[in-house]
Amino acid sequence: DAEGVYVRHDIENRISWSAISIGYAYPDGMSIGGPLIGVGSYIAQGLSNLDKETGQGKPALDWTFGAHGIICEVNPVTGEYAVRKVASAFDVGKVVNPQLLRGQILGGMLQGLGTAMCEGYIYDEKGHLLNPSFTDNKIPTSKDLPFEVEAIAVENSQIDGPYGARGVAEHPMISVAPALGNAIFEAVGADLSHMPIRAEDVWRAMENRKPIDNWITKTPVGSCRSVPVSGSHLPSRAMEP
Repeated sequence: DAEGVYVRHDIENRISWSAISIGYAYPDGMSIGGPLIGVGSYIAQGLSNLDKETGQGKPALDWTFGAHGIICEVNPVTGEYAVRKVASAFDVGKVVNPQLLRGQILGGMLQGLGTAMCEGYIYDEKGHLLNPSFTDNKIPTSKDLPFEVEAIAVENSQIDGPYGARGVAEHPMISVAPALGNAIFEAVGADLSHMPIRAEDVWRAMENRKPIDNWITKTPVGSCRSVPVSGSHLPSRAMEP
């Protein structure tokens, strides 16, 4: 206020401006004493460490909830598949900047597709890394976006978040892989529980063959590119929270 600075929840705990100010700057830039510097911190209420016995606690300020829906096409003969559409919906607390929010959601979703479809280190039987660069350890680019993408924001204000917002940057990546696995399972019955999910992995699952060890193999990962599936295909929809 006009008299000084005080703690919001303890107004008696205050200090005057005269006590704070230890210096003065003249119009020509010369000064007497030091600058007026304010330092503050905020500690969220109700946080706790995890209990050593139960593992329960509240170590984080907020929890972001969301879900992904995926439509993909799968060739029931070869195992080739293409992601046609991805819809992402997240409770973001409060939308502060719609365009930045959409970018965060789509960026995380594309990262999730990369993890699910093509990314992964490959080693030989002696533990030598076979794909140490982006040339042979493919990551998705903007050209690898599905044919249709949708970002949906749900707003339930976070009381102690900035302007009611909560974090959403990492979350759009997490549930993409299980949503894709569910979509492929719904289409052709291929039950996959590992990443990356390559066409050969889908084919092996359909044929009830032993899956490839993704960590010790000479099988190339291939490209993240979502391409039209040749031959017959089945549409599939799957949702994963």
